Amino acid sequence: MSDEVTLPAQQGPAPASSEVLLKVQGLTKHFPVYGGFPIKRKVGAVQAVDDVDLTVGAGESVGLVGESGCGKSTTGRLITRLLEPTGGKIEYAGRDITHASRRQLAPVRSEIQMIFQDPYSSLNPRQTVGTIIKSPMEVNGIDPKGGRDKRVRELLELVGLNPEHFNRFPHEFSGGQRQRIGVARALALNPKLIVADEPVSALDVSIQAQVVNLLQKVQQELGI
Repeated sequence: MSDEVTLPAQQGPAPASSEVLLKVQGLTKHFPVYGGFPIKRKVGAVQAVDDVDLTVGAGESVGLVGESGCGKSTTGRLITRLLEPTGGKIEYAGRDITHASRRQLAPVRSEIQMIFQDPYSSLNPRQTVGTIIKSPMEVNGIDPKGGRDKRVRELLELVGLNPEHFNRFPHEFSGGQRQRIGVARALALNPKLIVADEPVSALDVSIQAQVVNLLQKVQQELGI
C-alpha cells in the first residue's frame, strides 16, 4: 500500500430519475503499525485510504481508478462495512452507516453485496455451488416463491451457467465460471448496491469481456 492516496472516481452521468443511493464523504482508513519488544506499541500507521468522496445514484455505475495497492479494495470493504472506517462518513439511502453496529446494519446488509476479486478464494471449496448461493438466503431468512433451490437455479441461468451445475463444487469450474458463481451469490438477496472489487483482474483476457458484459446485463435487467 502507498503511504497516502486520494482515489479519483470515474463517475458517469446519473439517470434522470436517480435517487442518491450511496454518499461517501472524506472516507479514511489508517491501519496501525506496532513495534517494540517485548511490549508492542503503536509506532505509526499505513494510510491506506485518505479522504475519498463519491456519490452513487440508483442504477448508476461508478469506477475507482488507481494503481495496484492504492486502496481500491480497502475502499470497497469500507463501503460494505467489512472494515471499520478511521474517519469520514458513509450514507446509504439517507442513513448514516459509518459506525453502525451489527444490529443496526441488519436491515440494510442484504441490500449491499460484494463481488470479490479472486473468484476462487471467495468460494468455499467444501460447499457445492447450490449451497454457496443459497447460504445468503438462509442467513437472512429469505424464502423465495418456489423455494431456495429453484431460486438458485434461476440465478445460475441468469449468469450464464447451467442450472444442473447446482451440485458441483468450485474446483470443477474455470475462473470465469467461478466469478459468475460469485455474481449469482451477490444477486441472491436482490441487492440495490453491488460493490465489485476488480471482478475481472484475476481472469484471462479472453474471459474478462464476458464477465463485464454479464455485469452490464445484470445492471440493465435488474436496475442495480
